[in-house]
Amino acid sequence: MYRDSITVRRVKFRIMELVYFPITTIIIWGMFAVYARQLAVEAGLIVLIINIFWAFAHLAQSTTNVMMMEDIWSGSLKQILLTGISEFEYIIARMLTSAISSTIVVLVLISLALLFGINFFRVDMIFLILITLLGSMALAVIVAATIFRLGREYSFLVWSAIQLFIMFSAPFFPKEMFPKAILYISYVMPFTAVFEAARAFSTTGAFAPHLLWWGLAVCAGYFVIAWPMFALSFRSAKKNGTLARMH
Repeated sequence: MYRDSITVRRVKFRIMELVYFPITTIIIWGMFAVYARQLAVEAGLIVLIINIFWAFAHLAQSTTNVMMMEDIWSGSLKQILLTGISEFEYIIARMLTSAISSTIVVLVLISLALLFGINFFRVDMIFLILITLLGSMALAVIVAATIFRLGREYSFLVWSAIQLFIMFSAPFFPKEMFPKAILYISYVMPFTAVFEAARAFSTTGAFAPHLLWWGLAVCAGYFVIAWPMFALSFRSAKKNGTLARMH
């Protein structure tokens, strides 16, 4: 984690990725929300609130995996593992670094949201943020497991995987708009309950408590599945030589 903190400070594009793009995106959509009030109040608020959760989920997941890929691309993964750090210590350190940096960014984003009349500093909204973080961390472990299993050429999953999960989580529209087959998939997506709660909050100022439990249960399920998947993929990569070819 100390090494990661030095890397983030020295690599300028990482600061841009962590701070500049999320903040400017929220300002853009915040101004749109203000403008949209004269057209459709709820539509503008929905877009702004969903974008905050979307940006947070993307940052938390991708930061974990990007740091891992930087070790693979630079060839330093082998040196790190030779120090005696286990695969679990390695990925947990990446997750902690990502969780800290993305949480700092989301605190800035929800503070900016106050300027547009949206108060995230409520117990129920804080729980939604924590559920989003849990789901994002689980996806980061699953993506890491997939890359270790299939090879570094699948690094595109670092940026593309979460887009698919968010699409099936119905961010801007009710999940019932999906065809029935996809509707069933949306029930087990990590962010469906989060987005549904966020849309309800933007229109009524509250949401049903069962959405918190549903979101927590689904994300916890992903988290439970992710760890054995990661362990098996890492061991398989060591056994069949995929891990050696990554250096």
